[in-house]
Amino acid sequence: MESLTILLGLLLLFATIWDHFRLRRGLVRHHSVASPRFAEAIAGKLAGQWLPSITVVRPVRGLDVDAAKNLAAALDNDYPGDVETIFVFDDDLDPGFATVRKAIAAHVAAGVRGTATIMVAGQPPPTMTGKLHAMIAGLGQATGELIAFGDSDTRPHPYSLRLAVEKLLTTPRAGAVFVPVLATEAPQTAGDVGVALMLNGLYGPAVARTVRKSGEMPFIMGQLMVFRRETLEALRDLKSVSGELVDDMRMGMDVVAAGYRNVVSADTLPIVVRGLGLAEFIGMFRRWLIFSRSGLPTWSFKLPVWLRGVEFWLGFLMTVLALSYGQYVAAITAAATVVAVSASIVRLHRALGGAAIGWRHAWVPAAVLLAGPLLLLSAILRPAVTWRGRTYQLDARSKLHRPEPAHAHRP
Repeated sequence: MESLTILLGLLLLFATIWDHFRLRRGLVRHHSVASPRFAEAIAGKLAGQWLPSITVVRPVRGLDVDAAKNLAAALDNDYPGDVETIFVFDDDLDPGFATVRKAIAAHVAAGVRGTATIMVAGQPPPTMTGKLHAMIAGLGQATGELIAFGDSDTRPHPYSLRLAVEKLLTTPRAGAVFVPVLATEAPQTAGDVGVALMLNGLYGPAVARTVRKSGEMPFIMGQLMVFRRETLEALRDLKSVSGELVDDMRMGMDVVAAGYRNVVSADTLPIVVRGLGLAEFIGMFRRWLIFSRSGLPTWSFKLPVWLRGVEFWLGFLMTVLALSYGQYVAAITAAATVVAVSASIVRLHRALGGAAIGWRHAWVPAAVLLAGPLLLLSAILRPAVTWRGRTYQLDARSKLHRPEPAHAHRP
């Protein structure tokens, strides 16, 4: 019996190592802090040409980490065309409102390219997330030939817009392009490590693998995305996404349904996460699991991510069972898979461009994989998610719950 357990443990370890190298081959090493030379090196057919005017709609709610630097980066770009930026708030009492006003004033004083304005959109209806409501409101005021949407907790490079638009305009049937997000800062807390490993060690390799195989994505990861006007018209100016919790992924699926392609920029988009508490990360992790249920349309993307969890849990359960029967050699063999999966995620995170993770946080990869099934069960049993200060009630499909209309009373 112990010999069989050892054999199964070795086979599982081999499968884990094989999956690691398969994912590693799919990665393109992104130089996330590259100089402008890097941007010129990967720029192609449209380098040096004047590009179509673009409006960047940036929903803002609350005050993000290093918000002033994020805003300055959002306004500082080398895009060779007219750039309009619209910051959209629910109201002028938002904590980030004054910070955005200062950033726009500094931008105007510097006399650099591009205009920027603030828009107050009001509270979203119950059938929309706050982000989608802000995007639709900003789109209604946009004047650019192309439309981009950007998150406030990211810090784009000066050349991010240019490279994204070039990819959009030079790819046949491309209707939308997005810039893959990357956690680049050195993590300070266990929560920071958890976010970095989820983005860089799990989702990042899955995106790279999908793009390498097909050259496009079946959905959009929308921290920075650019659309053609005709693509947005096919989406009824984003009204087709009403009722969705994961609006950007749904938008990408609708783009494909309309006959267009979602392509991925050669650039990466740094997301700024610092000092995230463990409880905050757990809430974020749970939200991402809910997003994956309703937002990820295909198992070809989900499978590599979920497979890492399956390998980890099989190794963990085999280790516990072997120890309970006193099969210590078999337990060591099975535990090797637990260590291998955890190490694989860290190595993939580093290969994608993530910062080094210290030994004091070596337990985080295993903790993330152990917590995954429990948080997924929690998401199923309690279908609600808190996001940017709002709590959304969800239905059984993890979509926004639409309250039943009140029945009219006839006299």
